[in-house]
Amino acid sequence: MNLINLIFNLGVLFSVYSFIWFFINAIIKIITTGRKQSSIEIYFSKGIQYIFLANITFLFGIQNEEINWTNLCLSGLILIMYFVGKLQKNEQKSILNIQFQGIIRSQKDLAFNRKTEIIIIVLSIVIYGFFIAMPELAVNPISEWFYQKIINIEKLPIIGFIFKIIGLFFLLGILIKISNGIMFLFSKIPFFNSSTSFINKENNDEDFDDYEEIK
Repeated sequence: MNLINLIFNLGVLFSVYSFIWFFINAIIKIITTGRKQSSIEIYFSKGIQYIFLANITFLFGIQNEEINWTNLCLSGLILIMYFVGKLQKNEQKSILNIQFQGIIRSQKDLAFNRKTEIIIIVLSIVIYGFFIAMPELAVNPISEWFYQKIINIEKLPIIGFIFKIIGLFFLLGILIKISNGIMFLFSKIPFFNSSTSFINKENNDEDFDDYEEIK
């Protein structure tokens, strides 16, 4: 499996997994009668989501019940890039919420806590590495259920095609990030710099000098 095909298939896998998790969250909200979740509940749910995503990504890296080290290493790197992208996206959304909703510095933003997000990401990557050391633990009923559901949804005629389009956009996004990294190494100027400019603009705003204190 070449790199392009690997990234594309992981993009499809990530998008289908998010689709399934959306319905899981919807069911939880129905069971709890729409009660607003606390920050602990939000991040506990996100931690479970990220850990099982790492588990399923590991299963994807195994071919014919044998460990493919190249796939596992590349899948791990792409998973890290995916998590970092989610972290940046959540951070930007939090900044916009603070700006447009007029949230004062002393208030707690339950939707985003940077330190907790990083802890969850690191924990998920560590567990991914743990599965590499002990692959037998990666095979469990829950991860196998998720993986099989993802495969089944991918095979659906219309819905599967939609997720393949999403996978294509994911592929383009990863390639852009790789191009940015290469460009930065040689010229110190990323090819696309819109997100960095956005963050720098917010950080330079005196109203958000203490943004890191907002959780």
